[in-house]
Amino acid sequence: MASRIRKLVLEVIELWSSKEEQLEYQKNVPFVDVSSELFGHWETIYNPDDKLFRMAFNESELKMLADFQDVLDRETTRVTPYHVPNIEHFVYTLEWREINNAAIKLRDKVKN
Repeated sequence: MASRIRKLVLEVIELWSSKEEQLEYQKNVPFVDVSSELFGHWETIYNPDDKLFRMAFNESELKMLADFQDVLDRETTRVTPYHVPNIEHFVYTLEWREINNAAIKLRDKVKN
């Protein structure tokens, strides 16, 4: 189960790290609010207090995941808290770029 959690977390990080994948996702599923989905997927899967979650990552990786969470928290407060712009607009914001850069760094350091 820990390996499944790890895989899901890395999939969410991969999606956050790719503008092209985000826009493609929106194109393929136009009725979905991809911006909200990105935050929702992370919120659902990131559970650092869970034993299985902690088993899926080493201490260094858990720290990097917590740092990514901090970036999400900071940047989310900078965009309208109750409505993140649709993905076609969101990808051109400073907030998206900050999150995207953090996701790329995290993706490059935490491997399958």
